[in-house]
Amino acid sequence: MTEELDDELQQMDEREEDAPTLVAAVHLDDPLSALGLQPLTLVNRATPIKDVVALMMKNHVGCVLVEDGGRLVGILTERDLIRRVMGRGLDHSKATAGEHMTANPDVLRMDDSIAHALNHMYDRGYRHIPIVGDKRKPEGFVSMRDIVNHLALFYQKEILNLPPRPVREASEREGG
Repeated sequence: MTEELDDELQQMDEREEDAPTLVAAVHLDDPLSALGLQPLTLVNRATPIKDVVALMMKNHVGCVLVEDGGRLVGILTERDLIRRVMGRGLDHSKATAGEHMTANPDVLRMDDSIAHALNHMYDRGYRHIPIVGDKRKPEGFVSMRDIVNHLALFYQKEILNLPPRPVREASEREGG
């Protein structure tokens, strides 16, 4: 065990010596526009739920923004679909986005900081928040996944260099 620990400490020291000087870093003050956001998927209120689901699957997104006349009026997420639509015996070809969306959702702007978005998501329990421009014109959405992916890009070397077997192991099984 001591030999494994010594080897791991030596590797950490070598990585530290070889580490390049950090030129650019991620800051929580960075604007949302710095994130690689997922493609914007828009529907209108009358879009059938079956078409919404097909669009979400096709575009690999966890939500769609609902617009009316170029203005954001709602958001429909995977969570909304599970809680409000599935298992209720609804005809998915007749139920519409407008009937099951979250109307007038909280929004962010592209120049809002990543920290502000994280705080908003944490405080309110959101996984997705629409991003709008002037006159509530939908410009995109930010997801918790977008933020994690952005942070992971800047710490990729550290993540990829984690030891395959940690020296410390869990003393008891997760969850009890």
